[in-house]
Amino acid sequence: MKSTVNNTLNKLIAYAFDNLLLDIPDGTYMLNRLATLCGALPEYDENADYGDQTLDSLLAELKAAAPDTDINAVADMLFPMPRTVNYYFDGKLSRGTVRAFEFLFELYSKGYNNVSVTAAEGKNGYFCYSPLAEPNARPISLEVGETLAFTPIAVGNRIGALDNPDILTDDVVSREVAYVSAYGGTIAARIGSDADYLCCSASALGSAKIKTQLTDGTVKTALLDYPVPVLSFNGIAKNAVAREATRIVKAANDKGLPCVVATAAVNGITVYVIFAGELAANDILLGSDALAACGVFATKDCSPLLPVLEKGTALSTDLAQFRPIYDKIGGVKLGAKALNALGETLAEMSVPSLKAAASADEAQVCALVKPQ
Repeated sequence: MKSTVNNTLNKLIAYAFDNLLLDIPDGTYMLNRLATLCGALPEYDENADYGDQTLDSLLAELKAAAPDTDINAVADMLFPMPRTVNYYFDGKLSRGTVRAFEFLFELYSKGYNNVSVTAAEGKNGYFCYSPLAEPNARPISLEVGETLAFTPIAVGNRIGALDNPDILTDDVVSREVAYVSAYGGTIAARIGSDADYLCCSASALGSAKIKTQLTDGTVKTALLDYPVPVLSFNGIAKNAVAREATRIVKAANDKGLPCVVATAAVNGITVYVIFAGELAANDILLGSDALAACGVFATKDCSPLLPVLEKGTALSTDLAQFRPIYDKIGGVKLGAKALNALGETLAEMSVPSLKAAASADEAQVCALVKPQ
C-alpha cells in the first residue's frame, strides 16, 4: 500500500523518540509542526512503527509522498535543539569524555544524512574518512577557556570542528593544550589561518617514532619519523611545553616555513609542529586541512565501491573513478575484509600526498630548535 504523508510523519516521530531525544509528550506537537510544513492534516498515531528504516529512507519516503516538502527543514525540525544536546552531553561528560563524545557522534549519525565512514585506524595510525554529506548547523558548546561551538563533521574517529577565535600563536597553542587537557584526543590548527580548529580522537602523530632527540630537559624536543618533518614537544610543565612550541612556530614564520600546530593526549600532553603546506586534492582525496597534516584525511564517498569489493566482481564503467583504489586492492570478498582493505588502501594513498606537501627539510627544522 502506498505510504501516505501522515503514515510517514508518524514513523519519523517514532524514529525521533528512539534516536533523537524527542520526548513522548511532544509527539502531537511535533506532528502538527511537520504536517503544517508538508501541507497535510495531522493524524497522530502513537503506535507507528518505522521497523528497520533509517532517517534517510524515511525522508526519501516522505519526499515521494509529498514532493514539494523541504526535506532538510523536516530533518532540522526533528533534530534536538542545542540546549537539549548540551544537557545530555554534559551529563555523559561527568562520567567520562569517551562516553560523552560517543553519545554525541552517535546522535549526529542518526540525525543527519551522513555517508559511510571508512576507518583506516591501525594502518600506522592513519585515518581516512568521508565527511557528512550535509554539514549540520547544530553545534554544541564546549568549555575551552571560554565557551566555543563544536560541530561534528564525521562519525568516524570523533572528527569535528571547534570555533577558532584566536589569531596569535601563543593563544592557539594555549587553546589546544586546554582542549586536550579537558577532552583528550587531538586538536590541530594551521598557523596563519582563520579556519576552525579541527579535532579527532587519534592520528598518525601518536604512533610516529622518534627519529632524533634534539633536546632533553624540562621540555623534550624530538624530530619524528613522519612523511613531513615534525617536531614534538613534551614535558611535565604544560606552560613550558607551550612556550617552546610557540617559540619554534614564530621562528618558522620568520623564515617563511608554513606549519600546522597539533596537540594530543600522548605521554600526558604533546604539542606537535608539523611542517606541511597545502595538500593537493585528487579524484579521491578532498584536499588539505589541518587534520590532513596529522594523517587524518577526508576522502570522497567510497561506499559505492564496497559492494563490488564484497562480491569480488569486476568494476563497472560507472565506477571508473574508483579504478586506482580497485586496482590496488585487487578484489576481495566478505564485508569486513572489504572495508578493512578499502580503509588500508585509502591510508596508503594519502601518505604520498602528505609527503609532497613538506614545507621544510629536516635540516631547516632542526636548525630552528637551536637557541637564537
